[in-house]
Amino acid sequence: MADTTLPTVTAEVASPTLEAHSGHVTASSLQVAEHFGKRHRDVLRSIRNLECSDEFSERNFALAKYLDEQGKPRDSYHMSRDGFAMLAMGFTGKEAMRWKEAYIAAFNAMEARLKSLYVEPLVDDKQFREGIPLHMKFKLQEQSFQIMGRLMAADTPAGRRNLYWQLRQVNDALGIPTESAEQLLGVDAPVLPVLEGGAA
Repeated sequence: MADTTLPTVTAEVASPTLEAHSGHVTASSLQVAEHFGKRHRDVLRSIRNLECSDEFSERNFALAKYLDEQGKPRDSYHMSRDGFAMLAMGFTGKEAMRWKEAYIAAFNAMEARLKSLYVEPLVDDKQFREGIPLHMKFKLQEQSFQIMGRLMAADTPAGRRNLYWQLRQVNDALGIPTESAEQLLGVDAPVLPVLEGGAA
């Protein structure tokens, strides 16, 4: 069994830089290797050796390419929050825990920023407390109808999932219920979007 304990590092843990892919937040296997003091090939092997279901792997690990120092294309992975959590479970030690906390905080911050793009600047907490002005309700209702039209016309599962998530956000802002994805689309369509690509 591979040693998963990290060496002690005295430097302060910085906030990891995450990316948005297909409307959701991902961490790079390259950055994870760097932050956790591991060789990238070992991180790739750990991802490939996770005994997750194919469905989980496809949703949470997207194979990507990058150019190494010699300009040769190499494999890497973009991983979702759940993919990162599954991988990082095996990393132990005080420094590993500090990096896990830093990644969780970075995921939370980035996801909050992305989420705000769907309804900002429509409403804020004060407006909710005092009641949404009528013109804002009309604007939200119009947005809900537009998203519903795009949702019904979407031809890819990822597109339908992303639009369903947007519809839920707008309807939640209006305070009206949204049918489940299964009822609305007549298919098994989870609320959260999946990563494009999949594990090798």
